Amino acid sequence: WMMPDHQKLADSSTTTGASASCLSSRGGGPSSDSSSGPSSPHQEEDPLSDRLLLGPIHEGQHPVKFGELVLLGYNGSLPHGEKGRRRSKFFLYRRPYPNGIKKSKHYIVKTPQSSKAVLDTKQHSISYTLSRTQAVIVEYVLDEETDLFQIGRSSESPIDFVVMDTVAGGDNKAGACRVAQSTISRFACRILCERNRSHRSYVFAAGFDSSRNIFLGEKATKWQQDGEIDGLTTNGVLIMHPQGSFCGGATPGIWREVSVGGNVYAIRESRSAPKKGVRIEDETNVLRDGSLIDLCGATLLFRSAEGLMKSPTKQHLEARVEELNAGRPQCPVGLNTLVI
Repeated sequence: WMMPDHQKLADSSTTTGASASCLSSRGGGPSSDSSSGPSSPHQEEDPLSDRLLLGPIHEGQHPVKFGELVLLGYNGSLPHGEKGRRRSKFFLYRRPYPNGIKKSKHYIVKTPQSSKAVLDTKQHSISYTLSRTQAVIVEYVLDEETDLFQIGRSSESPIDFVVMDTVAGGDNKAGACRVAQSTISRFACRILCERNRSHRSYVFAAGFDSSRNIFLGEKATKWQQDGEIDGLTTNGVLIMHPQGSFCGGATPGIWREVSVGGNVYAIRESRSAPKKGVRIEDETNVLRDGSLIDLCGATLLFRSAEGLMKSPTKQHLEARVEELNAGRPQCPVGLNTLVI
């Protein structure tokens, strides 16, 4: 599949965004800082420690997995190892206590930085600055039916999955993957997962900072329509859904851009162009098994829990290798027996 060329999480008494385990109605540019079911068959690889799961795991309980996010380009291992919230694979488990949010109300203010919602560190809000003297504040409240996960370059506690730039053609030597200026936002995107049996997962541009705010500045791409306001982040969050089953016969979809409110649009003329693309009415921000999420510097592959159940396990692959070796394959030149 060809890649295109190329910000606050609830801290409650029971959960914190620092652990690793983002909103709407469910439904290369410069450095981007827009803000300011069943377990899988290869469950043996799932580390349920090291901050990968929020809250306690009570004895006798089995964690419910929504899916996995795989950071492409590292073949399962980061150059400096898998540490804390920075790793090449991230497991989305249902949290012991819900921390999802849903839209509550919106209103116009003259000075967003001094508004009550923005100053309240227990209130999730998104501020859309229209001018120096006008902004729209959208407030959110706790949604006990969903779990919230956040992804970005920042190592601050609201980020569950810390992602750095992937350098094309880079090796594993120290410092090889460093870039002069990152194009990944510090609070790049958020994923909202339904806690009920459907386990649907939704992706949105931008994540909440440590004060539980998202700020879209005066120059950010934003618009109002039908009484609602929405916008795009500087370098954008692109998604591509596979056409067909990812586990057999899927073909690439079309790259789209997802907005802060979770709507889907055609991609802009360039990554950070000020004009948004056309709204794609028949496509949604619901992640499918095999969906790609492009953060402008790193790309994530989403695997659903259902899709993982249909995928080959390590034991399955080892059995196939044994079958190959049992056939005693030979080198066509030296005629010696090969061992796979």
